[in-house]
Amino acid sequence: MATPDVAQTAQARPAKPVPKPAVSRKTKKPSASPVLIISAVAAVGIHMLFSMALGGLGDEIKWHPFALMADVRFGEAQFIVNPILAFLPFDILFGFVIAVFIGFVIRLPFFRDRVFHTVVDLKKRLQLQLSASAEEVESILKNDPENNARLLARREDINLDSVHGEINAINNAQAYLAGKGSWLNGMSTYIKFHFAEQYSNTVTGMAYGGAAFLIFVVGIRGLKFISATKPSFILFALGIEFSMLVLLAITMIYTVEEEHTDRIMRQIVDAIKGGKKGHGGLAEPEPEPALQLTRGDYERMVREQMDKKIMSVMADKDDDALRRIALDLVTKNG
Repeated sequence: MATPDVAQTAQARPAKPVPKPAVSRKTKKPSASPVLIISAVAAVGIHMLFSMALGGLGDEIKWHPFALMADVRFGEAQFIVNPILAFLPFDILFGFVIAVFIGFVIRLPFFRDRVFHTVVDLKKRLQLQLSASAEEVESILKNDPENNARLLARREDINLDSVHGEINAINNAQAYLAGKGSWLNGMSTYIKFHFAEQYSNTVTGMAYGGAAFLIFVVGIRGLKFISATKPSFILFALGIEFSMLVLLAITMIYTVEEEHTDRIMRQIVDAIKGGKKGHGGLAEPEPEPALQLTRGDYERMVREQMDKKIMSVMADKDDDALRRIALDLVTKNG
């Protein structure tokens, strides 16, 4: 039995704090703030260059306070130009392009993160195309290119050019991430295998939208709603369409050919269905729910296609076709 002094000492002694469980922190995506800051600074510099060019091309120029408006004379023609409105699309476009170049050159975390995720997606694509596991893909990436060529040449279900192109892109991007490769390799890998694939339709739609806006503005100008001496809004519309066409051109340059893309999709579908086994000594990968359909899903898709075909035949009231289907079912069940 404890004495009173010991009991009082135990009561007076402060309780030890219970250690808090470790909180798992999710990795945050790198902030885009540095890119926006560089874009803004570059846009201001580009705007100043355009303003200087406007003054150099004109025979005479008079700036209003804060350079918000300018009276420009070209020979006998007089124009009132609002540089901020006229040059805004060009400033944003070239400012952003400069920021992208600088960001890839100095390897900003924002762009490194995008290149990293592009590499991850490409590795998953190779897994499906080659019906290989993640470890086998890593081994292929580290292997000598000549050995890879001999190994993959045995595969009849893949396109060697596309696979070699993706392997080279992954290796170049990983070298960029390690700080050894050229910044052009990292940028081209991201644009070709992520931006061009994910945003090609968006960029095309924006280009058509810019063309529609330009036609509308030119039509208003033709109806004399915009004065010929105030071309700022016309320059603004031209700048928007120019920016959209530049983005469209970049996207189309880095877009993989349709035939090449269709071939890749067929390979991926074959890999999901099971594909051909035992080619090139590569073992079948372990089933991954995120990458492969279950057998039940596949059978459900086949049944849906059969139901659609039967409904189409019944809608056409083709008695002979109905008899053939019924006989076929009876034969299979028998």
